[in-house]
Amino acid sequence: MHKDEPRARLEIAEALHSGVAAEIDEIGNDLAELIGRRTLSPALRGHLRALLAKNTALSVHLREEILQLRGLDQQKVAQLKKVRELTPLTKKESEILHQLNKALTSKEIAADQFLSQATVKSHLAAIYRKLGVTNKTAALDAARNAGLLNLK
Repeated sequence: MHKDEPRARLEIAEALHSGVAAEIDEIGNDLAELIGRRTLSPALRGHLRALLAKNTALSVHLREEILQLRGLDQQKVAQLKKVRELTPLTKKESEILHQLNKALTSKEIAADQFLSQATVKSHLAAIYRKLGVTNKTAALDAARNAGLLNLK
């Protein structure tokens, strides 16, 4: 076995898992949008919530496997799993996180999202709280490890 073979296997597995997880996340976003529609019956919305919970569990499991493949310690894996399961980011928080990843300032994000800077800062505070961090750099690092910064 070539010394780079385990690394190549890890990269292939990560790419496959990330691709599947990204698709599952997109399905989750679509389900969440459907659930928000008031025209649906309560029974149908309840069924969609159950599907969303299963979808989220599958996404969390795939992301957990990626983190284990990377060799992250179990405590860090458990913390990031909790973020995805118990405190998922809202769609707007996810959008802001992706813009933060592009090195945009709060002012630039506010202009792009048609929000006030105070609203962007509120979203950032919620992102930091959910990721268990205190600054942008740590938030981006935690988000990457949790698989929250998929390519769009």
